[in-house]
Amino acid sequence: MQLHKLANIGGGQDGAIYSGILFRFDARGNGCAYSMDEIKRGGEVKAFARFKLDRADSFCPHSNAVCFGRERFSSDDEFPLLYSNIYNNYSGATDRRIGVTCVYRLQRDGESFKTTLVQTIKIGFTESALWKSDGDLQDMRPYGNFLVDADRSLYFGFVMRDADRTTAYFSFDLPPLFAGQKDPETGVNAVILGDSDIKSRFECPYHHFIQGACLRGGKIYSVEGFSDSEKQPAGLRVIDTAKGCQEAYYDLLRMGYPLEPELIDFYEGVCYYSDGDGNVYTVEF
Repeated sequence: MQLHKLANIGGGQDGAIYSGILFRFDARGNGCAYSMDEIKRGGEVKAFARFKLDRADSFCPHSNAVCFGRERFSSDDEFPLLYSNIYNNYSGATDRRIGVTCVYRLQRDGESFKTTLVQTIKIGFTESALWKSDGDLQDMRPYGNFLVDADRSLYFGFVMRDADRTTAYFSFDLPPLFAGQKDPETGVNAVILGDSDIKSRFECPYHHFIQGACLRGGKIYSVEGFSDSEKQPAGLRVIDTAKGCQEAYYDLLRMGYPLEPELIDFYEGVCYYSDGDGNVYTVEF
């Protein structure tokens, strides 16, 4: 694998690319929109729009993993539904909102964007041995990352299990937009996925602090690690969801890319990667 430096954008968490736009989010729900044409030309690229995820001040989506699905809120919407997980913004709260993803409608008016929370999806077995490590060691990041396989209408969740040093992967049927029951707190439908909803489950080698992720061709591309950390090195894993195994691991720290990985996605057949400082690379596998 090789990385080729392309451009610089603003730093942040994960993001997703659609309709020639790279949307990047920070850990408090603030979003930026960048032109992919400008990114491909290289150099310093400024956001042409800034916006905020709906109810971000109260719901606090971390946007550790962000992706677009296929279903649209309305048939004439430009963008399909946008999925962004809460992750660890509630690490000190009584209800840590473990395993929760927010689903948004994204709309554009010229060069302005707005989002509307339309659904939440929650893993309903996060306190069971299916999700939690089977041991005395408390899981450091029990919140999970989540991705949509739009081609197969599947919803994937994966979580670090610290006691047995594995990462557990689960797949489910992707909940339709209007599935679930109305949550009085949010005013939108909440879907709770139980263990009976699991379609497949497998384990992979331990992921060192999962960061951004994307899914393409049935494979999950998951980045991980912290800046300049030997213990939790920056890395990229490729997971084959059909075979239920890890296909490849790339040690970005050893390759000379030590900064914390955050964003990964594909656009027009090309893989794009960005670290937390906003350096953008194309990835050649």
